[in-house]
Amino acid sequence: MITIDDVKKLSAKEVQKKLFELKKDLLTLKIQSSVSGAEKPHRKQILKKDVARLLTFSKLLSK
Repeated sequence: MITIDDVKKLSAKEVQKKLFELKKDLLTLKIQSSVSGAEKPHRKQILKKDVARLLTFSKLLSK
């Protein structure tokens, strides 16, 4: 789980890289859960919240 303090330490480029990685992980979990059932279904919720945190912070950086 990513905290705001962790995000504040990242540069704009690192935020975009982390966002890409989280979206890729989220897609993998969605596919895995539809095919065979996810091992940790709560992980999907955590990833969604982390993506939202990064998107919010990246919008604040762009202002």
